[in-house]
Amino acid sequence: MKKKTSKLLEQAQSLVTTVTGTDITKTQRADVMKQVRSIYRQIKEIDPTIHKILNDDDNHKTTD
Repeated sequence: MKKKTSKLLEQAQSLVTTVTGTDITKTQRADVMKQVRSIYRQIKEIDPTIHKILNDDDNHKTTD
């Protein structure tokens, strides 16, 4: 469980890093953040405690 959660967190962080601090359109950023939210939903199923921590830090949520 820990390994899978760690791997998913690494994927999410990698995606967020690709859209941070670069010239990227809002649409591309929104698409990447959708992928991140999808990963976070997978984490929720595996480890609800980690998901709560991620949800409290709501940087993955997009607002237009």
